Amino acid sequence: MVAPSFFEKVAPVYEFLTRMFMLGTFESARDRMLNEDTSAFSVLDLCTGTGYIANKIEAKRIVGLDQSVQMMALNDRTKRPNKTLVRGNAYHLPFEDGEFERIYCSSASHEFKLFGKVLAECFRTLKPGGKVAVYDIYQPKNKFYSLIVNTIYRYPVEHNIMWVHTLEEWRKLLTEAGFEVEELEAVRGVFVFVRARKPA
Repeated sequence: MVAPSFFEKVAPVYEFLTRMFMLGTFESARDRMLNEDTSAFSVLDLCTGTGYIANKIEAKRIVGLDQSVQMMALNDRTKRPNKTLVRGNAYHLPFEDGEFERIYCSSASHEFKLFGKVLAECFRTLKPGGKVAVYDIYQPKNKFYSLIVNTIYRYPVEHNIMWVHTLEEWRKLLTEAGFEVEELEAVRGVFVFVRARKPA
């Protein structure tokens, strides 16, 4: 996992950089992740950062978890009475079993060497029938797109600290964690959109 100190340094420009490296999908990816009525739900924005999901979603209870103090400080500038920010580790979520109806993770899965462990924690903290949605870079089979991911993203952006998965590997990670895969789709050649459900 990337050290939290990295995000303390980039926090002031993080949203600008994220917009740039999401290649025009900044708004559309979020719209797709939030394309349902969650107004009665408790939701977790995992690796919330500056609040990409937490400051837009409509929900009964919104929890944002991150390890970076500076990221959460920027996130907290958007005050919402039903939003709580928690400093914590995604490998060991500080929440009860079955606490959330939805969990979102955007532009962060590649930061974790063992994202299967994160998915297992998502599974544990979701209610039966709850869903996890993920949007991030992935490992394309196409040589051109793979070159983009493993040069432009891997070195200038991630400093060679990142772990990406093919669509087949994503399916395996999700099913091994116990999820039923609902959506698993490549987007613009270098991103993956995932939606998976915990069986009721």
